[in-house]
Amino acid sequence: MRLKAVVFDLDGTLVDSKIDFERMARMIRGILCAGGVPEEHLTDRRKIYQIIRGGDRVLAEMGVEEARRAEIATEMERIMNQVELEGAHLAKPMKNSAETLRALRERGLGIGIATRGCREYAIESMRLTGIQGYVDKCLARDEVPYPKPDPRHLLDVITHIGAKPEQVFYVGDTSTDLETAKAAKVAFIGYKRDEEWGKRLLDAGCMRMVKDLFDLVGIADSF
Repeated sequence: MRLKAVVFDLDGTLVDSKIDFERMARMIRGILCAGGVPEEHLTDRRKIYQIIRGGDRVLAEMGVEEARRAEIATEMERIMNQVELEGAHLAKPMKNSAETLRALRERGLGIGIATRGCREYAIESMRLTGIQGYVDKCLARDEVPYPKPDPRHLLDVITHIGAKPEQVFYVGDTSTDLETAKAAKVAFIGYKRDEEWGKRLLDAGCMRMVKDLFDLVGIADSF
């Protein structure tokens, strides 16, 4: 089936974000400790991210009481929004991001974004990096009840831009993006923004990767 659209992750893919994730993790660690999450689950930022990503289900598995889980979720969301917005003005475009989106649009393709950033941060970072005008639909973490890696986040973006999953490929820089695409049954192309993140994608089973976003134009032409 003919390619109709390309959907992207935002941070680390189209935008070189300067969000202070270490500070975010420290603040969230404090909330989780106060909420009764065992210390052994909070040893590094990646484990904290797994808790954020898993949401209520993971907190329940850790023995956190139901009433406290809702409070923790609200506080985590507040902190994530706060830290993202504090760093929004520092956002820079990834190399060839605008040029790639322009070339894809010139080929008649729709452009979507599925991001775990909040809506306000996404809008500001797209504006500052000059890519907002190329994007047909962006759905942020706080605009959906089921953010990535839940496949419905990606599928909702695809629906909004008038395409079907088999008419799209999804581009991202993390294993979460890969997991999301697999669950949605959407073709995935990894963006190797550096060696460390490229290795994480390979270890997660990524089969196709680009180092330069503009290489996506050639892939789109041969889809």
